[in-house]
Amino acid sequence: MEGMVPAGQLLLTLFTSWIVACAADTKQTNWPLYSQKPVLLVWNAPTQECGTRHGVTLTLNQFDIVATPNEGFVRQNLTMFYKERLGLYPYFEHGGAAVHGGLPQLASLSQHYEKMPDSLQRYIPEPGAKGLAVIDWEEWRPLWIRNWDAKDIYRRKSCDLVAEKNPKWTPGEVEKVALQEFELSARKFMVETLKLGKSLRPKQLWGFYLFPDCYNHNYKEGLRNYTGVCPAVEVERNNQLNWLWMECTAFFPSIYMDSVLSSTNYGRLFVRNRVKEAMRLASVGDGLARPVFVYTRPTYNGQMTLLTETDLVSTIGESVALGAAGVIFWGDTSYASTTSCNILNKYLVGSLGRYLLNVSTAAEQCSKHLCRSLGRCFRREPDRDVYLHLSSATHSITSPSGQLRVTGAPGKAELAFFRTHFQCQCYGFFCVFSSHLWRGRTCLFPQTVV
Repeated sequence: MEGMVPAGQLLLTLFTSWIVACAADTKQTNWPLYSQKPVLLVWNAPTQECGTRHGVTLTLNQFDIVATPNEGFVRQNLTMFYKERLGLYPYFEHGGAAVHGGLPQLASLSQHYEKMPDSLQRYIPEPGAKGLAVIDWEEWRPLWIRNWDAKDIYRRKSCDLVAEKNPKWTPGEVEKVALQEFELSARKFMVETLKLGKSLRPKQLWGFYLFPDCYNHNYKEGLRNYTGVCPAVEVERNNQLNWLWMECTAFFPSIYMDSVLSSTNYGRLFVRNRVKEAMRLASVGDGLARPVFVYTRPTYNGQMTLLTETDLVSTIGESVALGAAGVIFWGDTSYASTTSCNILNKYLVGSLGRYLLNVSTAAEQCSKHLCRSLGRCFRREPDRDVYLHLSSATHSITSPSGQLRVTGAPGKAELAFFRTHFQCQCYGFFCVFSSHLWRGRTCLFPQTVV
C-alpha cells in the first residue's frame, strides 16, 4: 500500500510522534467555543423586530449564535461593545466636541478602568460566561498614518496639543512628537483595555471589530489589474501592530463585498487576501494561533441586494476553506422592515440556508475524518480554488416541515479530496502523526497513539 513504512520505523515513530507537528508551518489554535463545531455560524444583525413588529419570524436555526447589537440585550454569546458601552473611550463627535478628552493622550486611563467593570457587569454579568467580546471602536486608528479623511482630526488635534506647549517648534518637529504621543497613548489604551477585559471575563474571546484590515480596496480604481493582494505598505503597517495582535484572543476582520465585485473572480480575490492576511497575523507571537471570525453580510454593501450563490462561495466558502473559525453575519437597521424581513427569510430557508448547512457540514466531516475532530481543516494551497463542499453524489439537503436537513456520508472520493487538498490546524497542543501513517497527518492526543 502506498505510504507504508517498515515495522521498525513505524515503532520508532510511535515513540517520537508527540513532537511532530501536524502542519509544519502552522500553529495550533484554540479549541472552538462549541465542541464538534470547527466553524461557528453567528447571526449578529438587528433583526429582532422582524418577528415582534413585522410578524416575520426569521429561520435562524443554521446559526450557532444569534445575537443583536441593539441596546438593551445582554447575556448574549456575542457582545458588541460600541464606543459608549465599554469604559470611557476618547473620541471627537462629528461637530468636533471632545468626549472623554477626545484624544487617547488626554484620556484618563484610571477613570476608564473604574468604569469598565460596570460595563462588563451590564452586558456580560456572568464572569465565567463563554462567548465573543467584540470592541467596536472606529473613531480613530492606532497608527497615525491610517487616520485619513474624517479621522485626520486626531492628527490635527494632536499637533495642536504639542504646538501649544512648544510654540517655537517647526511643523515637522511638532508632527514628529505628536505622532509619538498619539501612537503610544493609543497603544496603551487599547492594550490595557484588552488586558482588563480578559482579566474580568477570561472565557470571552477578545478582539477589535474590523481588525486586522489590509486595505485592498484598490478595485475602486478599476478592475482590470486588480489582484486582491494586500498592498505591501499595509502589510508592513500591520506588522507594526504586532503588539495588538499578541494581546487579542480573537480577530474580527470584515469581508463585506461591494456590488461592483458581484459574481466575479475579483470578489473572490478580495476576500481571499483579506482572510489570508488575518490568518498570517493570527500566528504572531508565542502560544496558540488566534481564531479568526470574519464579518460578512447577506447583502452587498449599502444595498438590500442578496449575495449571489457565486458570492456565497467567494465569501463564506473562501473563508472556511482558508481556516476561519467562524462567520458572523452583520447588518443594519435597513434589514428591519416588513419587505426586507420577508426577503431575508426567503434567503435563509433558500440558497443561504442551504449553503450554510452544506459548508458547515463539510467542515465538520473534514474535521472528523482528517483531524479526528481535534482540529480544523484548511487549504494546503491557499490560492487554489478548492472548497469544503458536500458532494451531491453522496449527500442531499431537504427541508421536511420547513427545516433544512442534510443526509448522507462522505464517500471514498470525498475523503481522498480532503486528504489531497486540506490539512489540519489542530486544537491546543495535541498535534501528532497518526499511528496509521499512510492516512497522513492528523490530530491526536499523544497518549492515544498506539
